[in-house]
Amino acid sequence: MFSSVGDLPLHPLVLHAAVLGLPVTLLLAILFAYPRTRNWARWPLALAGVGSLAAVFLAKESGEELQRAMLQSEALGGEAATLIIRHGELAEQLFLITIGLAVLAVASAVLVGRVGGTPERRGSRGRDLVLLALLLVVAAVAAFWVYRVGDLGATAVWNPSGTQTYSSTGG
Repeated sequence: MFSSVGDLPLHPLVLHAAVLGLPVTLLLAILFAYPRTRNWARWPLALAGVGSLAAVFLAKESGEELQRAMLQSEALGGEAATLIIRHGELAEQLFLITIGLAVLAVASAVLVGRVGGTPERRGSRGRDLVLLALLLVVAAVAAFWVYRVGDLGATAVWNPSGTQTYSSTGG
């Protein structure tokens, strides 16, 4: 189901949604943390959190299919296979982090008090601060983790031995 679209592997097509979605979610979390932009960022944050979770899920599942196919066909050398296996392990961790981020994004959108209104509508200041702090930390970790996963995947594909240099200074 998650292996290909036509003759193209699905993984390189869907991973870009995760690579874009998690930093956008971090940006929206930062905007949500500021009271002036909170109302504007409230529902886009929840949508980006859930959308990022869907994107990471699709990238993870399609990556597992691609990994299985590549390892079965023995199309990979030892260094690349090791990197791809580690890439998959980090992707599993990213998926768990993204579940937490999606839950925090939706919970924050629903629970964190709105600017203005009556004191009853503002909610608990302590709860709001804890949710905002957790949201920002988890969003930052997710954005960093998607970088780690992507960097390892790119290294496995483009430079598994670590000997290739892409410097334009030629030295």
